[in-house]
Amino acid sequence: MNKFFISSLILSSLLIFSCNSKEILPSSSISNTNLVLENTTTFKETHSLKGTGNKKLLVIPVTFKGEREFTDEDLKIINKAFFDENLSSEEDCYYSLKEYYKKSSFNKVDISGEVTDVVNVNYTVEEITKEGSYFPGVPALEYYDNKSVTDEYLRNFDLDSDGFIDSVVFVYSSKTSSRTGSFWAWVSNFDTESNVNRPNFSRHMWVGLDFFKTSSYKVDAHTIIHEMGHLFNLKDYYPSDNYNLALGGHNMMDYNISDHDPYSKMLLNWTTPIYYDFKNYKEVNVKLKPFSSSNEVILLNNKWNHSVMDEYLLIEFYTPTDLNYLDSIKQYENRPLGFTKPGIKIYHVDSRISKCLYDKNNKTLSFDSYVDTIPTNYDDDVYYIIGASNSNSDSYTDSSRVGRYKQIALIENKEVNELQNGSVADDESLFYEGDKFDSRKSAYLLNNKFNNKNEVNFVISVNDINTNFASINIKYVG
Repeated sequence: MNKFFISSLILSSLLIFSCNSKEILPSSSISNTNLVLENTTTFKETHSLKGTGNKKLLVIPVTFKGEREFTDEDLKIINKAFFDENLSSEEDCYYSLKEYYKKSSFNKVDISGEVTDVVNVNYTVEEITKEGSYFPGVPALEYYDNKSVTDEYLRNFDLDSDGFIDSVVFVYSSKTSSRTGSFWAWVSNFDTESNVNRPNFSRHMWVGLDFFKTSSYKVDAHTIIHEMGHLFNLKDYYPSDNYNLALGGHNMMDYNISDHDPYSKMLLNWTTPIYYDFKNYKEVNVKLKPFSSSNEVILLNNKWNHSVMDEYLLIEFYTPTDLNYLDSIKQYENRPLGFTKPGIKIYHVDSRISKCLYDKNNKTLSFDSYVDTIPTNYDDDVYYIIGASNSNSDSYTDSSRVGRYKQIALIENKEVNELQNGSVADDESLFYEGDKFDSRKSAYLLNNKFNNKNEVNFVISVNDINTNFASINIKYVG
């Protein structure tokens, strides 16, 4: 992760003053280069993609024996969904994966790739199911062992030269259905060895043709954009138990809609938060630009460790523009309509690193402690991961109740936390002109405390919202 810097552009764009009009500038932001996503065990073990630079995807269409076949139009749609430069400019088309990530990252990541010829597997779905084989593994072997696929060609997809294809995508033609749990969408890993000469398959996406053509769009990349987040090692933000919808459904890693949230962009090194040190003053007035077009986000925690891997509040000025626009005017099937009005979004993030111990006999992982440093080398039965999760099954924290600590949660402008009951967020969840958030009274923070037991003690008042910025007042009341 890049060391902190503040450009003159950022400083000039923020008009920040105390009550006596003395100018207050942001303090040092992210400076900790050890507590970063790339140093976590899960990132290393899964050979995930780094958040910046050029990425090249190998996209392989797959047809199993007896299943429907791809048409030329199908293959054209797949190619456009992945790699079209400006797909959203076409009628009834969503953003392409390439287009979306270029805009979301502010040009920090550029995705390219190729769609190969169709791989025809000479086994039926029933035969593979009966055999108990891993579905993506069957076409993977078929393609990799094909002598016409040269070593040189595969090396084109190993841009970091680590002996693994950076990411491979298998698109199956079979209809998504309940006849087998394999016909859905996910990201996983093959247990393979590095091969620099003929790069091997490891990290891969599995997705069906049906996801590319929906009732919402004639070319729809919602699903592959979400799964691409997993290739970067972002986790799902929706709950596996469908109970506590902590982020309210309004996020690409939650319910597959709208832009990525500021926290995810911090993890991927796409943005650096604006931070104020309230030790020398208690109040600031800030003119915050729309996050979708400026990348400006404010981080609040008076005891912050200056890394992404800590606990804090984030403040975003949301607008239904840029990558939020399409999902705010047209509802993606079975999902809520994106927020339609500009307003302030406040998040509670718990991204502390947990040291966990792996029990090889029982194949279970258990929380041991929180750490301030991730060692360079450690035993293979020790894991260093982001402990909190929005899914109970993936939560490893010191909470007495599994899953109580959420990795990222939306703090709504409501007296009752309706998200705990699985409700989706709506326009009334945001903070508008005249609204106030007081951590001492919020139903979304237990007793005005972070999960780490430190008091929050912030009051955020929204004074004005216009097209160009939101004027907010931040008080530290500790």
